Amino acid sequence: MELKSNQDPKPFLSNDYRSSGKQFSQESIQRRRGQEEDFLSQEFNYRKYMFVPEGYEGLMIFLHLLILPYLVGFSFLFLFIAKASYESFLAFNLLSYFVIWAIGYEVAAVLIIVIIILAWLNHRKNRFYREKLYKKNKSQKKY
Repeated sequence: MELKSNQDPKPFLSNDYRSSGKQFSQESIQRRRGQEEDFLSQEFNYRKYMFVPEGYEGLMIFLHLLILPYLVGFSFLFLFIAKASYESFLAFNLLSYFVIWAIGYEVAAVLIIVIIILAWLNHRKNRFYREKLYKKNKSQKKY
């Protein structure tokens, strides 16, 4: 009399089980990525970057748009065009507010775009390291 085992002759993890496990893992990664905050969907609060008293938001933002580009343009002309020389700086026609404002507006726009790109790169780097850490922790949990 021969004893028969109740075990399935197939290997413990067949190809069907492996593919369903991989599919579940991919779905889990996609679900987790969907739950993470995307860079473009982050909420922006201008109060972190500008002094705006309660109730005077419109007026203060208007004043910021008038004054800040002018100051940036004035600084740009002094530092980069006149090379920080006071005598060369006085040779400019400083009464043309709109020209200085336009120069400052363009310089500020370029700086803001560079800051946004750097923030996006930092966000991608942090997300990559979080993903790498997640995969490392997941591989260490194998029993």
